[in-house]
Amino acid sequence: MDPMTRRAFLKVAGVASLALVAGCRAEPAPSEDGAPDLAQLATPSAPPPAELLITPTGELYTQSYSSTPRVDPAAWHLTVDGLVERPLTLAYADLASFTKVETSRTLECIGNPVGGPLIGNPRWGGFFAQDLWDRVGIRADAIRAKFTAADDYETSVDLEWITQPDVLLIYEINGEPLPAEHGFPLRILMPGLYGQKMPKWLTHIEFIPEIFVGYWESRGWSDVASVQTNSIVRQPRGLSPLAPGAVPVFGVAFAGLRRITAVEIRIDDGEWMPAQLVQDPSPLIWTQWSFDWPAESGSRRIAVRATDETGFVQNTEGGSLLAGAFPDGADDIHSVVVRVEG
Repeated sequence: MDPMTRRAFLKVAGVASLALVAGCRAEPAPSEDGAPDLAQLATPSAPPPAELLITPTGELYTQSYSSTPRVDPAAWHLTVDGLVERPLTLAYADLASFTKVETSRTLECIGNPVGGPLIGNPRWGGFFAQDLWDRVGIRADAIRAKFTAADDYETSVDLEWITQPDVLLIYEINGEPLPAEHGFPLRILMPGLYGQKMPKWLTHIEFIPEIFVGYWESRGWSDVASVQTNSIVRQPRGLSPLAPGAVPVFGVAFAGLRRITAVEIRIDDGEWMPAQLVQDPSPLIWTQWSFDWPAESGSRRIAVRATDETGFVQNTEGGSLLAGAFPDGADDIHSVVVRVEG
């Protein structure tokens, strides 16, 4: 897999609330059913880092299989055809004909190693893909949607993924047009899947009657590419020097379509202890968590594990190729080592 990069390219922007505009459909309502007792909603002793609320554009990872194409919006078109009743081609100006939606949504790369930076939660602007599917009329004999991008990247997904009600076609990030590195003029977001299945620089969507194996899939990466349950310690950073006493520990957990119901922290080889859930957001947005740690002197290892609504608990430590990411995405336990001095 090509080396993964993170590139700063636009001014920092961000907001903390989730909203929709123009009377569009809402994100799924939070549900409290089935959460184990160790999951708590509480306010930590210190505020979480701002980037755990909304990821600034310049801090969101970028990943592609080739170089970034420079697309002329005047020449760009999106063609939707194949097994549809009414094939359609859209120009850039036509995107404004769809009712606009603005919402936060977590995006993660399938190659994100355990505790890695290839995940973020910016605020997106675009429209519901179902509005486009209603215009073209997907035929009953279609089983997959095949995507082609301006950089010639190709992949495909089963129809059930692309016809979810919360699939979005995106042209803005954090209130600004998508920069080239993030897919200008159009990209797609599908709940529950890694970024591998959601091309940037989208130019063609073809509904097809058979399986199509795309670029990364042909190289051994998952063809399903559904998000694995994972959690990350974001603060303190590894090898950070800390003073003894109360240390706020923060991080995020994410499981795609599945709600995070609990997060636990372990210090060295001690018992797992419940963290506080800072929010109870939609499962499509990462869950923030916090833990007030009474730090003692010495070198200490902080580990985190998450439980999702199916009852799955992260249980593997140590990773393999790409820190456990290949071929299905990482779900190993993340830990950091810090120095408590004094």
